[in-house]
Amino acid sequence: MLKSFARKLRIVVAALAAWGVLWSNLFMAPAMASLSAGGEETEGAASPICQESSSREQGRAFGECYDLRRNRRSRCEPQCIPYARCRSGIDTCRTGHENGPLTWFNCEKSQGKTTAEPRSGSLMVLAANNRHNMGTGHIIYVEKIVAETDGTYRLSLSHTNFDRRCSLEEKVSAVYHRDTRTVDFVSGAWKVWGKGLKVAGFIHGNPG
Repeated sequence: MLKSFARKLRIVVAALAAWGVLWSNLFMAPAMASLSAGGEETEGAASPICQESSSREQGRAFGECYDLRRNRRSRCEPQCIPYARCRSGIDTCRTGHENGPLTWFNCEKSQGKTTAEPRSGSLMVLAANNRHNMGTGHIIYVEKIVAETDGTYRLSLSHTNFDRRCSLEEKVSAVYHRDTRTVDFVSGAWKVWGKGLKVAGFIHGNPG
């Protein structure tokens, strides 16, 4: 009787072990592989190019605002919104994790904190551009501006996640056309195709 019980017990233990291996292969391994691979966003990714985060560091130099990492959803950080908040010190209009550049801009606009004029330390918000997979827009920190006599502005910019890998790009030169509210990138990763990009406006943090 004891031998029969022991034999049955061994069968049960073996079955449980086999189930454990099957569970690991079917469910755990793919999840761990996704985390290890980083799940980088690509040009065809459905998720927006920039998202809100819980980071509240703000008003700092670019070196203090940029720390490339992965969040718990295996999405790269810092995306363009956390970086812009950190650099500018503008911490208002937090509407949740899925907040995007244009929802942030519209919230600030309703409070009279946006204009069509750039300032040093402001945030330039690009309009939605489905052609370049920026369905939620993109937000860029304005380092410096120079007003030209023809009504345009020469801008020095910095931003992250322009490549969907949360890379940092600084000292990017661009020309903003106030009359058409468009911007032309003169240097940086977007200089080849970044011409005539529509600008929603600039967030200043205080009524302008």
